Amino acid sequence: TMMLEAQAIGESLGVRFPINVDRRIKGAGDVGEHKTSMLQDLERGRPMEIDALVTAVQELGRLTGQPTPAIDNVLALVRRLAIERGCYLT
Repeated sequence: TMMLEAQAIGESLGVRFPINVDRRIKGAGDVGEHKTSMLQDLERGRPMEIDALVTAVQELGRLTGQPTPAIDNVLALVRRLAIERGCYLT
C-alpha cells in the first residue's frame, strides 16, 4: 500500500514507472533475507533517515493532493519507536 501511495505521488508529478508495484515486491522477495538500512540503524542505535526516506514522500503527497494514509500511519509508528530508542533527532 505504501508503494502504491508513493507511485501515485510520482505519477502525479509526471513520473512514469517502467516496473509495476507487484513486480517490485516480487523483486524484493527474490533478493532474499536482508535488513533495510533504517532497521540496521535502529538496531544499532544510530540516527535514522526517516525524514529523507519517508517524511519527504509524505510531504510530496500533501503538495500534490495525494492521500497517504498508510505512509502516515507507518511514519508515525516508526518515528515514535525511533524517538523512544534515541534514533530520531528532532
